Amino acid sequence: MFSEWLNRNRLRLKALFQRKQLDRDLEDELAFHLAMRAESNIASGVEAREAGYAARRQVGNVTSLRERSREMWTFASFETLWQDLRFGTRMLRKNPGFTLVAVLTLALGIGANTAIFSVVDAVLLRPLPFPESDRLVRIWETKPERGYFRNVVNGLNFLDWRDHNNSFQSMAAISDATINLKINGEPLAVQGLSVSPEFFSVLRASPYLGRTFTAEDGIPGRDNVVILSYEFWQKEFGGRPGIIGSKLDVNGPPVEVVGVMPQGFSLPKYKARAWIPLAIVRSKDWQGGRFLSVLARLRDGVTFEQAQQDMFRVANFTAEQRPDFDKGWSAEVVPFQQDATHEVRRPLVVLLAAVGFVLLIACANVANLLLMRGTGRHRETAVRAALGASRKRIVQQLLLEGLLLSVAGTAVGMAFANWGLRGLLAMIPASTPLPHSGPIDIDGRVFAFAFAASLLTAIVFGLVPAMRLSRVNLQDALKQGALRSGVGGNRTLRHSFVVIEIALAFLLSVGAGLMLRSFQRLISVHPGFEPEHVLTMHIFTSPAKYSRDQKRSQYVERLLNEIRNTPGVRSAGSTHFLPMTEKISGSCFAPADQPPPRPADAPSAQFLIISSGYFGTMGTQILNGRDFNDRDAFGSRSVMIVNHAFVERFLPGQDPLGKKFRVCWSNPDPAEIVGVVADARQANLQDAPQPTIFLPNAQAPMYFATLVVRAHGDPRQIMRSSELAVHRVDPDQAVSDIQTMESVLSDSVASPRFQLALLLIFAGIALALAMIGVYGVVSYSVRQRTQELAIRIALGASAADVAGMVLQEVVILAAMALILGIAGAVALTRLLSTLLFEVTPTDPATLVSASLVVLVVATAAAFLPARRAMCVDPMVALRYE
Repeated sequence: MFSEWLNRNRLRLKALFQRKQLDRDLEDELAFHLAMRAESNIASGVEAREAGYAARRQVGNVTSLRERSREMWTFASFETLWQDLRFGTRMLRKNPGFTLVAVLTLALGIGANTAIFSVVDAVLLRPLPFPESDRLVRIWETKPERGYFRNVVNGLNFLDWRDHNNSFQSMAAISDATINLKINGEPLAVQGLSVSPEFFSVLRASPYLGRTFTAEDGIPGRDNVVILSYEFWQKEFGGRPGIIGSKLDVNGPPVEVVGVMPQGFSLPKYKARAWIPLAIVRSKDWQGGRFLSVLARLRDGVTFEQAQQDMFRVANFTAEQRPDFDKGWSAEVVPFQQDATHEVRRPLVVLLAAVGFVLLIACANVANLLLMRGTGRHRETAVRAALGASRKRIVQQLLLEGLLLSVAGTAVGMAFANWGLRGLLAMIPASTPLPHSGPIDIDGRVFAFAFAASLLTAIVFGLVPAMRLSRVNLQDALKQGALRSGVGGNRTLRHSFVVIEIALAFLLSVGAGLMLRSFQRLISVHPGFEPEHVLTMHIFTSPAKYSRDQKRSQYVERLLNEIRNTPGVRSAGSTHFLPMTEKISGSCFAPADQPPPRPADAPSAQFLIISSGYFGTMGTQILNGRDFNDRDAFGSRSVMIVNHAFVERFLPGQDPLGKKFRVCWSNPDPAEIVGVVADARQANLQDAPQPTIFLPNAQAPMYFATLVVRAHGDPRQIMRSSELAVHRVDPDQAVSDIQTMESVLSDSVASPRFQLALLLIFAGIALALAMIGVYGVVSYSVRQRTQELAIRIALGASAADVAGMVLQEVVILAAMALILGIAGAVALTRLLSTLLFEVTPTDPATLVSASLVVLVVATAAAFLPARRAMCVDPMVALRYE
């Protein structure tokens, strides 16, 4: 079939590359036929001169023959297209001002869309970097009646899930871990993960060097191995191949390095530099608490829905086996890609919609420019139609000019996109949970998006003007003076585009205004502590050195005392979870005069393990009672402190001091409330303070803690001295995450601040484009109505009357746009509801403020044309006619 097509079109294909040769051959052939006819005529007795004329008459219209011949051996549509492209290029070069404005406008819209799409593609659309990543799922515990969704998992529940499911090839448990290493005699704390041995097989990840974990590595006592990341291996060990089999001091005792993972390997949201085995066994140690994440790979042929039903069955089994702990709890299966992106999906979609609006405004702007430019070409279009050009050909010509503008805008826009992407990536907060660790750049997929965007924009802004301008009345268009009146019918269309521009700019202004008010409310929230002059640092105590609770609690107290004696330090304390880091703990409890609490149905509250001096260091007020002190030692009477929210919910109208509760997390002895503190926000500023129990580190110590140190002055001045104080107590103790509390608080609002900044930028661009669009249309309208304005002034209209007439037109258009914009805002800003804090999507103050901004911008854009209208000289204007 292809060979037949090739034979039929061989001449046409040849014409693409040898056009001049074929033209010469055609001329030679025509000359030959004319010469033969002339010779025949001479032979029949016609004079030589007349014979040539007769030959031309006999052959026919030579020009027509040339055209018909070319149609036979060329692709006619391609020829027409090429001619229109060349003509369109010449027309754009003739009007450099118009071309520059249109190209830059489109470049701004296409560039912004391409930059945002680069991030959206990398984060939301690109598959995770694991083989058959679409078969990976995350499994969470859930208890809807308590409001627990996507909750971390209990260790024994994980074992039941792994052993009794019918849907997964393999399943792994994961837990955050701070890993203390000793390299070249210096302690170093690195971010790591404790993972069950199945972890790497679930991901189907092969090591760069050595091996991954085996089942034997998950047995207690045999879990003395570690795997390093490629980056950590290169940085700390210089990429030495002999690292495999060597020993490292990890959390105290030496362990063997058994593997190095490939470059770039990481789990979404985790920046692990090392992995250690997580040995989970059916023992009493794993009965309580929920702190594991679970990752699994579906079996072939099993759907997500089937896996979910299977996990409902297994969760019911665990609830029957351990009703005191698991009654009412179930399991939720979530695709890994969806789980890894759920925190950033809505913000990115909102930003993509915002830049989409910017592109639509740019298209409307260029469409108006084309309509206004069409005034000067109206007679040209009429002449072409009179000479036989079909409306289809005229529309094609105008659309191709739009396509040329769009392609040029895309080329410039890609440069804008590259620059904008670098700025965008620099603005993304370091704490943002991106699912990919690789670089985000403009690749083939992004180029394809940009190309598709250029075609779409060419159609959006080019089709309507092309259809309108191709509809000409030849008699009216060719009359003298038709240049001024020929496109008067486009006024409604031009105004419609302006209304669309202003309405879209209003929508973006409302979105940015809502985010601004939300951010202002957020940063005005008092966290319940004073972050100024506070330094924080994280430690993980060695299980080998401090396995006994009493020894561990005394060790932390020695650290704090040494820091308190450091020059420049006012006070110091510790907590196991630092505020504003999205970390919380929960525990059930029950009054001491009631039966011991059952985790499945007992009331629960947040809890924190803190040292004495923590509240004073953080600046949290003690409302009633006292702080922990030296009398609250290990083995002494158990005590606790609660916050005001705990009293309001569980002890309303009662004196809390002296009340005793059994807390599931701590020892079984009832703990007595010795103090009440003011509420403070723990996870973030958005979440209201929850009922919280504070237990003394001296009686219920954790292996990890964050030390908080209040300085007399700048806390950065005591960073090094505080770290040295820790090392004076234990030279092997690694310290990590040294930063000020103000930095922690600032980082906690980094994401909403980033979203606000981008929306403000896009809203500013939209308003600027709308302002340009209003200015262009009003200025064009004033120029078209110069004679009318001159007559009005000649008849006695004042300058204020003329300016008012011009501005009135703009205000009417802006009012129409605001009506559309408010209706759209009510419908679309609900997408922002999950991103807002204490602000409703239909906040009246924001709608009014955005309306005023849009009115001011539209009026300002019309000021210069209105002033020009005021200065019209009737004698000069009317002399033209």
